[in-house]
Amino acid sequence: MRINNRLRPDQLKSGEVVESVNGRMDINGAWQVRKGINVFGSVLTASARSLQLTNPPRWKLYAGTNAIASATRTGATVTIDTTGAHGYTSDTLVYIGGLTGTVDPTGNRLITVTDSDTFTFTITGAVGTETYTGSGTAEPAELDGTIVDGVFGSCIYSNPNDNNVNKIVRATNTYAVCTCLESGTETQVDYPSGITITSAVDMLQVFDKVLILRRGATALEWNGSITGSPAFVKVGEGAYTQPIYYNSTNNTTIADGVVTVSEPAHGLSVGNTIYVVENGTTGLLDATPFIIATVPTTGAFTFYAQVPDHASHSVVYTKKISDGGGFIHMPAPEWGTYHQGRLWVPYEYNPSASGPVARNVTDEIIASDILDYNTFDVLQNQFRITKGTYDHVEGLFPFAEDNLLVFNRRSIYLVKGVSGDLVDAEVRLVTPEIGCVARKSIVQVGNEILFLSDNGVYAAAFGDLYNLRGAGVPLSEPIKATIDRINKAAANLAVGCYFNNRYYLAVPLDGSTKNNSLLIYNFLYKGWESVDTNQSGWDIQNLLVASSEDTGSGIGKIYTVSSNGSIHLLDAREDGNDYISVNPGVAANVFPIESSVTTRQYNMGTIDRKAFTDYEIHLKSSDSESSNADIGVIVENYDYEATLTSVSTLNGGNLAVDEDASLRGRIGNKRGYGIQMTITPTNGRPSLQAVKINAKMANAAVSQAT
Repeated sequence: MRINNRLRPDQLKSGEVVESVNGRMDINGAWQVRKGINVFGSVLTASARSLQLTNPPRWKLYAGTNAIASATRTGATVTIDTTGAHGYTSDTLVYIGGLTGTVDPTGNRLITVTDSDTFTFTITGAVGTETYTGSGTAEPAELDGTIVDGVFGSCIYSNPNDNNVNKIVRATNTYAVCTCLESGTETQVDYPSGITITSAVDMLQVFDKVLILRRGATALEWNGSITGSPAFVKVGEGAYTQPIYYNSTNNTTIADGVVTVSEPAHGLSVGNTIYVVENGTTGLLDATPFIIATVPTTGAFTFYAQVPDHASHSVVYTKKISDGGGFIHMPAPEWGTYHQGRLWVPYEYNPSASGPVARNVTDEIIASDILDYNTFDVLQNQFRITKGTYDHVEGLFPFAEDNLLVFNRRSIYLVKGVSGDLVDAEVRLVTPEIGCVARKSIVQVGNEILFLSDNGVYAAAFGDLYNLRGAGVPLSEPIKATIDRINKAAANLAVGCYFNNRYYLAVPLDGSTKNNSLLIYNFLYKGWESVDTNQSGWDIQNLLVASSEDTGSGIGKIYTVSSNGSIHLLDAREDGNDYISVNPGVAANVFPIESSVTTRQYNMGTIDRKAFTDYEIHLKSSDSESSNADIGVIVENYDYEATLTSVSTLNGGNLAVDEDASLRGRIGNKRGYGIQMTITPTNGRPSLQAVKINAKMANAAVSQAT
């Protein structure tokens, strides 16, 4: 039912396990190897001439070019023989070109010299063997800034005028790529001339557009069109220009309460607010705000007003004008949140004619005007959250219609009243004891909000609509041993999502600087069910829940985006293999899922020494593959750990497809206080349904046993 590695293994309850790696616990009370991961679409990254530094950074420019006499690959290792002495040294970069094969070896490669005319390098994830063809060369490492070498941000995009077909947009260093999840087609979306992206960005959809938010740099926007030559452009920048007047001659007609205004290139959108400056004897009240109802053309807009009909009157309109010049353009934010028709962002920079200027303030947020993501009122829409205490804003999260939760690094606040004029909005302290480490870990499930803090994962429940009370004990306390493995220096990269009654949290474990593992909480069982680990080198930069690629199905699935540019589907394969793209420029390969489960410790309800005689396990194969697994035991005091046998040995062969069995075996009278069983699947996706251990009292003497 759940993992518990916080308590001693002999303190666990029935149904709890000490360890579950790459497993799932369904409502039938069984543990099973998870479904496989599947690559989706093509691998974007082409690292042919993108310079990848070693760790520590080391590279060297060599003179001249060496002709390659032969090139072969065995597994991940490529061996190169040159026609003469190459003159290279180990742990430096050499550019390989001109070779043709199944797994592309070209690009800057970190080499190991084996003799004067031979060197090797590895291609992570490559399997099989091959001999390369072509007129290959080895030459000085190259750097080409136009080559895609990674993804720095991603988001879901859906055009409401296009049947809500979901797309994933990824920001590479040189351009963005829009992938349709229904057809799999990909469209390149260019950046403005001269712009490249070299560090993490935030991407989100706002007002039917996709924004790329770049900390300290002007944000980019794209209108979502994939026809012609789609491209991002910079949002308006520099000093803010007050709204112009709309005052064309005879621009207004009124019929049956509908006011139609003809203004060339007005630039307004549905939901924008305009004000009447001079009513032209129409009955429209001066200084009265009106909401744009429709925008039939770029030269016309309408709104509603209860005034008499009029024809061809000259009326002067304007958008809201700031008090004392208090409007600014988008303040070059690092990230943003869309809530109640506004874009909410951290207020760390001020736009200026010469570019964004740092304010050196990290505890303030600012909101855009309603339905205008590039107009911010610094007088009315700015909030200083922590009032100058030692804290900073980590993330924002929409909650309960009229509220916004502000997650700081060490505290949580609530901004109340954010749907209308923000003059009367209130900032309330929720808790000064709990903060958030990673803003992308914040997920709402029912009446709880889950997020990663310094102490682990918390689930904050809402007693009523406005009062948040932090749980005293982290939700992740039962897996504290796993939480302690998170690399604190990279914990801010953690990302979460909710899908299929589960909270998925991608985290960097064991010193990794990228999210290399998934922690999964099962809401049906109210417990953690697995730590998913994957092939070394594969990471999860983002988790996105979107409709499936099956035309018209509308069924949601979890997609992952990796820093190497690849998109994958979680729990997508029925077999016990992952089909993933691990390394830039390397096609997806099949990797068997490495899974295991370790039971609680059985001590037979007594602290006396026992002789553990035999066991019985109930297993069932999946409906697509036969199953096999190693069966082991861990005995405590006396300590003993060993693999006893395998399913195929006990069963006389693999457990057949969709077959179940009760398997019995001997332990050999191993003596000790308690015993655990380990099941390590080696083929298929077997389901473990029950475990039984038999024991008898052993050596009841008072003296120490020998």
